[in-house]
Amino acid sequence: MESKPRRSRRAAPRPAPAEPPVESAGTALAALLPSQRWFGDKSRTIARVSPIDQAPVPDTSGALALFRVEFTEGPAEIYCVPMAPAGDGRRDAGFADPIDNPAFCSALVERMRQGASLSGRSGTFRFASTPALAEVLPGPPEKTARVAGEQSNTSVVFDQRAILKIVRRVEPGMNPELEITEFLTRATSFRGAPRLAGSIQYESSASEPLILGIMQEFVQNQGDAWTALQVRLGEYFSVAVIGPDAGGSTDPAFARALAAADAKEARALGEVTGRLHMALASATSPESMAPAPAEAADVAGWRERMRAQLDRALAALKAALDTLSADQRQLAQQALERAPQLAERLVALDVLAQESVQKIRVHGDYHLGQVLRTDGGFVVVDFEGEPAHSLGDRRARECAVKDVAGMLRSYSYASSAAVLRAADAAPGDPGLIERLRPWATSWEEGVRTAFLEGYLAETSLRGARFLPRSREAFDRVLTVYELDKAIYELEYELNHRPGWARIPLAELVRAGAPPAAAPAPAARATTEGPFRFVACVELREFVGQRAEDERQLMELIEQVSLDSIYYHTHAFFLRHKFLAGIYPNDFATWVAVHVRDQMLGEQLAMMDPGEFENLEALRNALASLIDDHLRRLTIVPRIVSAEPFDFVRSRIVEIPTGVAVTTLEEFRQALLEVDASAIYFHLVEARVRLGGDNDFTAWLDRAVGQPKLAARIRGINPYSGSLERTRSRLIQRCDEALAEGPGA
Repeated sequence: MESKPRRSRRAAPRPAPAEPPVESAGTALAALLPSQRWFGDKSRTIARVSPIDQAPVPDTSGALALFRVEFTEGPAEIYCVPMAPAGDGRRDAGFADPIDNPAFCSALVERMRQGASLSGRSGTFRFASTPALAEVLPGPPEKTARVAGEQSNTSVVFDQRAILKIVRRVEPGMNPELEITEFLTRATSFRGAPRLAGSIQYESSASEPLILGIMQEFVQNQGDAWTALQVRLGEYFSVAVIGPDAGGSTDPAFARALAAADAKEARALGEVTGRLHMALASATSPESMAPAPAEAADVAGWRERMRAQLDRALAALKAALDTLSADQRQLAQQALERAPQLAERLVALDVLAQESVQKIRVHGDYHLGQVLRTDGGFVVVDFEGEPAHSLGDRRARECAVKDVAGMLRSYSYASSAAVLRAADAAPGDPGLIERLRPWATSWEEGVRTAFLEGYLAETSLRGARFLPRSREAFDRVLTVYELDKAIYELEYELNHRPGWARIPLAELVRAGAPPAAAPAPAARATTEGPFRFVACVELREFVGQRAEDERQLMELIEQVSLDSIYYHTHAFFLRHKFLAGIYPNDFATWVAVHVRDQMLGEQLAMMDPGEFENLEALRNALASLIDDHLRRLTIVPRIVSAEPFDFVRSRIVEIPTGVAVTTLEEFRQALLEVDASAIYFHLVEARVRLGGDNDFTAWLDRAVGQPKLAARIRGINPYSGSLERTRSRLIQRCDEALAEGPGA
């Protein structure tokens, strides 16, 4: 049987995939862009949107696309707006956003891995990777997630291991985020910032490259430092003043413990910041990254920029006066009155030209929101700089103090914001802010001092050339940069959060005030009426001087401030509340433990700070003792592999405990309960303040009628043991007096 020829069946041709409507999207984008969170020109009216170039991404329906956005006023901007056909994902005015499509985002990662290039109509979209990509994302990602709450960029996380940032508003030239993280990843061991994994850029003959995407390792974190501090400050104010249920019992001692924990973290962040600056200052290439001398012209330019910002902010403040609340208006008027003084404060920046410092690349927009908390410490992110500044300004080398000031202002802002939130939550308590203010000041001073300690330990004490050599010059420059940051904050708040303008306004009023006279001593426990216990905290900062042998130690003891002598002797007992040890001052400990000169260590340990009339006499005795010892030696003992002696100075800040007693029984009970720092304040610190006496004796003698007990307590030597041992001896003397009865 003859078979019939088989009719071949040809598969019907598949329809060509729809292409993103890039060429026709201009009108739709003009209406859509102002509603996007990443659109940075909301204050301007769009005149026209036109495509620049596009390139389909293989194996996806999406394309990378660039658009020129023109406005009715001001310069045009370039935006990166990837597109997909309508219906492919979320629909937006006739097209979809492919960043919502995991396949599109994964394809971008694979193009980076391949080092691919995609040809557009007039330029090329180039993909690149670093060795870190293979480590953080060794294979195609299994899970992609667009980050919610985007701001100036759009980010996608892959497998919780890598994060791709799509830059929306792009400028010709190198993006500082890419430039700095590439250098830190490639040329340094600094790992306090995410490593760079890859990038996407657009190249054409018409301009410098445009950076469209930056891929970094994803840092597992517990949130940013600002958010965490707001929670902790709420708890701090609650246990210090408010009470758990607004008016319930408070626990000032626990509040001080919380503040101490925050100060410890601030020091750690200061150390990370110092290591970051040291890493950036180590660059030798490219030229845009390498340090250079800060010339007089650089300093003049910085000061002029600050003055221009001051003029803008004060003009905006004057225009907004009628819109401010009554209390803010009063602050605003004071700030405006002090405009000449504020401008004069900026002149102190000129000390940089005299100090021969280097200008280096810095973070540029450094605050607590740019720092992630991790299990291992802190990680710094977002090196793009101030979004409102030009790319050239954001890539410029600056004085490193700018970052330091930014972080210190952020700590101040965190404290002030927490106070305002606490006040808003208790509208029926008009006196709350005044009660919170001393606690806020104490907290801020503590974290400020600790941050600077950590920062200077990693920079100035290691010979950093990008900081002024003297601490006095450093502090003067820091004051100027903090003022400049407050001026920026005022301009920002007037435009975005007028209710918060009071925070920078208060700083401007303070900065513009004439130099204050020495503050009057705080109220002490009076000899009549109740005895009010006062606790204290110690604010510390490095002096910037260190000794490596005993002769240097002697010479620096003769030179440093009396605050430093106080810190290393009297204040030793505040830091060693439970066990003072056999070397009860820092000088004796260092000589005996680190230099291993037991003889001098024991001689210094036998020196009782309480025997000296004042700190100057104590200083002279210390120097004379070391000098006499060295005269008997042929070789000056020095450290070999141990730590040098870093001089530190301190200031005691008083904190009212709220504990007031009127009888000996109450006094004895309070001694059991108050924080050990209150024992220190009334017995040890008082000896320096009162010239040998203490706060307890006069009250016990006159208010309670216990002259014998007063004499016994006057005879207690707090330097012969720890604070807790001193507490026990005080209670023992009270028990003896109570057993003997009144009039004994």
